[in-house]
Amino acid sequence: MVGSYLALKLSRSLSLSVCGNASLNNRIVGGQDVLPGAWPWQVSLYSTAFGQHFCGGSLITKDWVMTAAHCFTSVNFRDMLVYLGKQTQHGYNPRQISRRVTQVVCHPNYKSNTNDNDITLLQLNESVSFTNYIRPVCLAAQGSNFRAGTLSWITGWGNIPSGEELPFPGVLQEVALPIVDRKQCENLVGAGLITKNMICAGLLKGGKDSCQGDSGGPMVSKQGTVWIQSGITSWGEGCAQPRSPGVYTQVSQYQNWISTILKKNPPGFIKFNPAT
Repeated sequence: MVGSYLALKLSRSLSLSVCGNASLNNRIVGGQDVLPGAWPWQVSLYSTAFGQHFCGGSLITKDWVMTAAHCFTSVNFRDMLVYLGKQTQHGYNPRQISRRVTQVVCHPNYKSNTNDNDITLLQLNESVSFTNYIRPVCLAAQGSNFRAGTLSWITGWGNIPSGEELPFPGVLQEVALPIVDRKQCENLVGAGLITKNMICAGLLKGGKDSCQGDSGGPMVSKQGTVWIQSGITSWGEGCAQPRSPGVYTQVSQYQNWISTILKKNPPGFIKFNPAT
């Protein structure tokens, strides 16, 4: 993480009644280490083969995690642990639990050369119980409108900056960034590179951004008292470079696909509308 430390119809599901509630989060503006429980849906994906964190993700129901498809180009899910309730990458995490993954469902139209449809769902081997420190995030429903300037929060344990690992003990970082207009983003990063399935966020002057290791993690915005995930950290040119916003998978594009996979207990989808 680079920066100063850093619905159509509502789903009638259990997840909708509990999602997006971070009772221990009183943040208004970013720039600090994350306090325990501030982002209770944040997960760390850990490779036992390589002995390290490699991507982030978000808890979306008691049995499923959402992350980026590109995180699994070289990682075997059988060599993986999902950590929930984690605060630091090193040392004692008293509220941390872990789960194995029994199924990886990558979007069938994911294209590694363009990063289009960069989304994957992970089924946990055992359901988790929700607490103040482990709780699902609400997902942006189809038709959500994250207009330019919408304040968005990105969290993760990624590099600060590119090539420089988070210093010991590796406290979860947060950074607040505005949504960047789609046409402006395309003009900045390159014609034809931003598809309808992507959303951009960042500062024209640079200095704050997601980075390597943050991939798969959530970008969220607050509506009323509820946090809604708008994006999945996907790609960008470098980290925190001027006039180079980060690019995120646009979650609202995948409500139908996600609901098809998670039929029995779908996530809580909420239509984000900046007028409310």
